[in-house]
Amino acid sequence: MVKATDRDVARLIAQRQREALRYSAPAPLEGTAAEPQPPPAAYDPVPSPLSTEMPAGFEVAPGGGGAATQPTAPAPASSAPSSARSQPVATRFRQRVFTLTDALAYAQRHRREYQTAKEDLYLAALALTLERHLWTPQFAAELRQVYGNFGEITDFDQATRLVADLSVSQRLPYGGEFTAAAVSTLIRDVKRSITASEGSTLTLGLEIPFLRGAGHVAREDLIELERALTYAVRSFERFRRQQLVEVAQRYFALLAAKQRVLDVAQSLKRAQRDYERAQAFQEQGMGTPLDTGRAEAQYLARQNALASQREAFRAATDQFKIFIGMPIAEPLGLDDLDTIESIEQAVAAGDYPLLLRPPAAGDVERATEVAVRYRLDLLNRRDQIDDAKRGVAIAKNALLPDLDWTASLSFDTDPEHYKLGAFEFARATWRSELILAMNDRFQERTRYRASLIDLRRAQRAYNEQLERIRAQVLSAVNQIRLQDQVVEIQRRNVEVNFKQAEFARFQFEDGLIDNQALIDAENLYISALNDLNQAKTDRWSFLLEFRLATGTLRVDEDGRQYDEPALYETAPPAAELPAPTAASSPARLP
Repeated sequence: MVKATDRDVARLIAQRQREALRYSAPAPLEGTAAEPQPPPAAYDPVPSPLSTEMPAGFEVAPGGGGAATQPTAPAPASSAPSSARSQPVATRFRQRVFTLTDALAYAQRHRREYQTAKEDLYLAALALTLERHLWTPQFAAELRQVYGNFGEITDFDQATRLVADLSVSQRLPYGGEFTAAAVSTLIRDVKRSITASEGSTLTLGLEIPFLRGAGHVAREDLIELERALTYAVRSFERFRRQQLVEVAQRYFALLAAKQRVLDVAQSLKRAQRDYERAQAFQEQGMGTPLDTGRAEAQYLARQNALASQREAFRAATDQFKIFIGMPIAEPLGLDDLDTIESIEQAVAAGDYPLLLRPPAAGDVERATEVAVRYRLDLLNRRDQIDDAKRGVAIAKNALLPDLDWTASLSFDTDPEHYKLGAFEFARATWRSELILAMNDRFQERTRYRASLIDLRRAQRAYNEQLERIRAQVLSAVNQIRLQDQVVEIQRRNVEVNFKQAEFARFQFEDGLIDNQALIDAENLYISALNDLNQAKTDRWSFLLEFRLATGTLRVDEDGRQYDEPALYETAPPAAELPAPTAASSPARLP
């Protein structure tokens, strides 16, 4: 039963994704209330091909492929206590590092907020399947048996009655309902085995509204849920794209923290050598206790800095694990993560296409045009204007008087002849009724006035969202331009400080400067390295922010990004253009 429901919901979601997004982004719901799933297992570092078998009704989105790692739950030892078995078994990343691609895939499989977003989408589709079912013929059947003991007063003191009731009802597209019901009754005397009564009744009924409740208003519940599913599909896809950006930004921040640890560790080694050299110089009479003290203070400061950076990295790692849904006990250290340099190489090789400069990154007008075309939240705001207009029409319809027509046609059998199916058309009864009613409409008038205000609010919300998107695109373009300059400046800064540090070291070894000047040069070089790494990760983050702001970020079924250059075409296919909406024309209030 649950699997059949999941298949229906999956097909409905995939169909709506193709209609609303022009592609299908599967969102299978793992686990049900009847089949609870175990907690996420530890990450398996051994690469394995991604299974191509998807649940029925889902399609693989374009841009997928490749290999990914999958979580596995190592089997606990049989001698372990039950409490230990319930805990995830940690594994160590030895065969490969935990790359950005792995982090994105892991977050899409295990992040708790992502699971909640999938459930919200599932519930929206589930509600629509129920409403669609209610607009199909509704059959009902009932079979009753009644036994009675009437004593010696009547002719048959013990009797049983069988009643079979079968009915079907169908909602009409423009209001009203058609019903058909058949009732058959059989009464037998138990003691004498004589049929005391036998008969059937067939009734056909029709109810049609002509004014209030007539027209498209009758299907408002269905229309509302249909559009709610479209909004849910867009919101879920928007959530997936935002998740990619957030996971990538947190991963970049983690790499920057890792690089700071490595840089401080290298600085500590140099500080140790300098301290040992200063001690040797002092013993040989070539140095002073002041130089040795400075070198020792620098050495101790570097030890403290390394401990602080390691703890900061550990805390950042724990927060990153919580964000992507990874158990805290899962080891994730310096050696298990990628490096900024390797990501740069992967970007140059085309492994991360969304970290490259997009075609419209330097053209604000073109980027804004793309954003207005593809931003899913803006499309939702636009369609909500139509919802508000429909709400005005519904509220206006409620002001009309009630004018309903009901008709019924019934047939029954001759009570003198015991035959359940012998209907006599001569005994048919036909009835027709036309009712006109006009009750107080003060409440409906108030709702109509409120619906006009809701329309103006929807139009203002659309315009505000449009302006926000323009501001976001402008900011993203400017940030990319600025960050390009920052990266180049920091590259030059690293080169300059590296030469200064090397020259200072030569001078220190020749005895031309004291160790304080060397320490200052080393600190400037380390600071320049940190600034360059931060500039690189910031530029990648701003590139992703630009694609998110323009609505051109694409995520496959494993949470990985892929590129579609056709999104930046100035003349997209007509099928992808949103329908025009008069959002800028305010509704006049009476």
